[in-house]
Amino acid sequence: MGQKSWRGQIQYALEAVDERGHSKHAAKREHGHRPGQAVPGVFSDGYLNTVFDRAITLTHWVAEHYPDLRRFDELDPGLITEYLAEKTATCAPSTVRTHLACLRKLEEALAARGWIDEAIVLDEWAVDPTKVHRGAYAADEAAAIADCIGRRDAQYGQALRFISSTGARIDEVFHLRGDKVFPDERRVELLGKGGRTRRIQVLHPAVLVELDRSRRFVYLESGNERTWKNGLEDAVRATAAQLGIQRRGVHGFRGTAATEFLQMKMDLMGASEHAARRELAMWLGHNPQRTEVTYAYVSRR
Repeated sequence: MGQKSWRGQIQYALEAVDERGHSKHAAKREHGHRPGQAVPGVFSDGYLNTVFDRAITLTHWVAEHYPDLRRFDELDPGLITEYLAEKTATCAPSTVRTHLACLRKLEEALAARGWIDEAIVLDEWAVDPTKVHRGAYAADEAAAIADCIGRRDAQYGQALRFISSTGARIDEVFHLRGDKVFPDERRVELLGKGGRTRRIQVLHPAVLVELDRSRRFVYLESGNERTWKNGLEDAVRATAAQLGIQRRGVHGFRGTAATEFLQMKMDLMGASEHAARRELAMWLGHNPQRTEVTYAYVSRR
């Protein structure tokens, strides 16, 4: 393909699926349409304009984050996934649903022009309005909840401070081993999903000093296997309600840590947002190529 502008590429691509003036009903019959199945082509001025506008929005995002990319045949599923993940974290479900439908129609147009030979919008992408990530507590909210809980249960308060400094999942905290805490290195080793381990640097090293490293497990002990995690979740839920803070669960403390981590990498160490999110993904225990997961914790700045 040539070196057309993004706008020129979109216009040319959409001409390949422009079916205005033809009957959509006839097209459904021709293609053996079934409920929920997309009909190839664009049959109305309004929908063509909507697809065009959403495609322009995508190219503005690409120009900002991947300025070296100039053509649609250079885009890949990972980039589109990152874009949709950001939209999911920052937009209403109805808006995300529109973006998703328009990107799939754009994908159809790109394939019709022969600019792509595989899907760039993954089939599993769907918008479920009941599964909206609750995000992060603000730093002062997290501190207030942890302090209030800590006055009633010192261990739970300590665990919340640990999560705020490491971004650990609640199960990673519960199975934290005393011999995997390294205060001198300001590091801790966490056992994550699928048995994978990662040794990470903590945001606040003082939190490691207060841990009881003499025991095999810092928190896990005989008799609390079934009650500890539920007890912590219940304590956070009740305390947030008591303080008038929006409830975000224990997982919200992981988001608080993610926010501070990203701020440190960008503001204090001068990393670009994309590079900082790659590091954040690894720090949280995700694939560094899946930066889109970080938008569930920290929206675009």
